[in-house]
Parts: sequence; C-alpha cells; structure tokens
Amino acid sequence: MGEDEWGRGFDDGAGGDAACWLPSLCAECGAMIEGPRGAACWRCGGTRREGED
Repeated sequence: MGEDEWGRGFDDGAGGDAACWLPSLCAECGAMIEGPRGAACWRCGGTRREGED
C-alpha cells in the first residue's frame, strides 16, 4: 500500500478482472456468456468474440 502527498493510503496493486475472461464476452453487447462454446448470449443472443475460445 502506498501513500499520496496528503498521507492517505491507497492500494497500488493490480486491479480489475483477469484478461483471460475476454473470450467469454459477447461480441455484440459485452455480457459474460456462461456455458459451452457456441452458447448464445443471455442478453442479446449474440456469440463470443471471433477467433477466441
């Protein structure tokens, strides 16, 4: 943990979700598609990102 110029602490570690989740996102709306490869998006009916598992 680091400090800013006023002595307030902040976490300077890595944040956010793992980049390995990117292939699970819908190419149309960005929703997370759960289920086997080829499963339709629950939100818009789209597919996973092209060229990725």
